[in-house]
Amino acid sequence: MNVLEARRARHLIIRLDRGEELPAALVRALDEAEARAGWIEGTGSLEKAEIALFDQASRTYAKTRVLEGPCDVVALSGSVALQQGETSLRLSATLARESGVGLQLAAGELVWARVYGLELRVTAFDDLPLVRAFDDRTGLMQLAAQSTGIAATVSEPPRMAPPAQAAEPTRTAAPPAQAAEPPRAMAPEPPRAAASVAEPARAATTSVMEPTPLPLHRPVRPRQEEESYPEVGDSVTHFHFGECTVISSDGERIRLRQERDGRVREVSLTMLRIEPHTVDPATGRKQFRLARKN
Repeated sequence: MNVLEARRARHLIIRLDRGEELPAALVRALDEAEARAGWIEGTGSLEKAEIALFDQASRTYAKTRVLEGPCDVVALSGSVALQQGETSLRLSATLARESGVGLQLAAGELVWARVYGLELRVTAFDDLPLVRAFDDRTGLMQLAAQSTGIAATVSEPPRMAPPAQAAEPTRTAAPPAQAAEPPRAMAPEPPRAAASVAEPARAATTSVMEPTPLPLHRPVRPRQEEESYPEVGDSVTHFHFGECTVISSDGERIRLRQERDGRVREVSLTMLRIEPHTVDPATGRKQFRLARKN
């Protein structure tokens, strides 16, 4: 367990307008406010979203789930920290939407979203620099303070900065204070010693940062069409049930109505291979082919 304490904080109220995208728009707002560490809470509405879940067995993020159409943000929370020198967000959301069978909920890490209207409160920690460090026990990128050993890749430069800054005044102040030759010969020695220690530390910092397996932390948002999945009203061709229409979907299981006899079937998407969809030019409906997973 790690406990970090912040004693100086700011509260930022941020409104994202329709058409803006997460996380890019929020990162820009935080950079403008110079908020490099903090906690996020929010509520509002989204036009479209993509979420993912972390698979502890494989230590990777599963395929993202696309939520087409309007959805309300029941709860949104997350953290702000630096990762390889850039502002990094980790957002988790619970989303609700209406469907053909009533209200549906979906939750997970919010990979991407297009905003309809979103209000956020960010508590910025000005005295607690946070970084994301790879935890080889879990495969996750987790929060740590820059001064801790976990965040060695970022914590070393702040410790080296005071000697480097103190070296400059020493060279300018020493001659007026002591005009004799021995003091001038001795004064430069501490700066040279500090520099010799600082250089290996910078080299060590680079070597530690290079192997950090960044892709394991952030689920990659696939933008290709083939990553979408059947939604209510879409047409599907099931390898066993034939031509069907989707009557409900929660991202994990879907209910299908067979065209030939009207019977309702429920299937799990994890047991199927979803092939890239096509669009019927006459009706505009998406058409999917659901094959058996090998």
